[in-house]
Amino acid sequence: MGTRGNEAADRGEWMDQQIRDEQREREQARKRNRMRRRKQIRRRRICFLVLLALIAGGVMGLLNRDRPSPEAPAVAEINGIPVIQDYIAEGTPGRPGTKKKVKFIVIHETGNTGSNANAASHAAYLKTEAETEAKSWHYTVDDHEIYHHIPDNEVAFHAGDQLKEDGGNLNGIGIEMCVNPENDYDQTLKNTAALTAHLMKAYKLSIEDVKKHQDFSGKNCPENLIESGRWDEFIELVKASQ
Repeated sequence: MGTRGNEAADRGEWMDQQIRDEQREREQARKRNRMRRRKQIRRRRICFLVLLALIAGGVMGLLNRDRPSPEAPAVAEINGIPVIQDYIAEGTPGRPGTKKKVKFIVIHETGNTGSNANAASHAAYLKTEAETEAKSWHYTVDDHEIYHHIPDNEVAFHAGDQLKEDGGNLNGIGIEMCVNPENDYDQTLKNTAALTAHLMKAYKLSIEDVKKHQDFSGKNCPENLIESGRWDEFIELVKASQ
């Protein structure tokens, strides 16, 4: 009986140990499951926060994409070239006062080969024309000075593309170069390149954002630069002015 009693006691201890081992394994399994769930919850939270950040960034990007640019501070000269601020009247057909995001610099030539058709004379002409017509641009450049007609961050009508999205009128700064016979055209190119480089820096634009009028409407403008094959030369002048 003693032996059988010992065997029974041993079996009882063995079964108790088995029960304890099973309980310990179940507890360890529960702990592992809890840790796994916590990790999953943390991962989900991180993914959720990252998704929120991406959504917020995307929304802000969309909101900022076409937000009007703040106008750069006025300057009295650029590389020693006088800049004369002579704005046309706001609220006229040529200057409705509509704010815009600056995306391009659009290069033109006046096409005016009349005597003394310099920047000053075009400033006077533009003030008269803008009173009755949707005709305007931001700057006129000749060989010795620059006239500033409209704030850079306002719409002007120079690119022949109405108010097309991402167009020259809606998003460009229009620069007209004088071509009158008394004017030194090569110096005008240099002055225009200096102005263009200044505006690129002010509005964080790249050289790819410097466009011809032709790029927006197909018009052969700036005619001399296009016909003489000097557009690339002008771009190099801009780069050298940066």
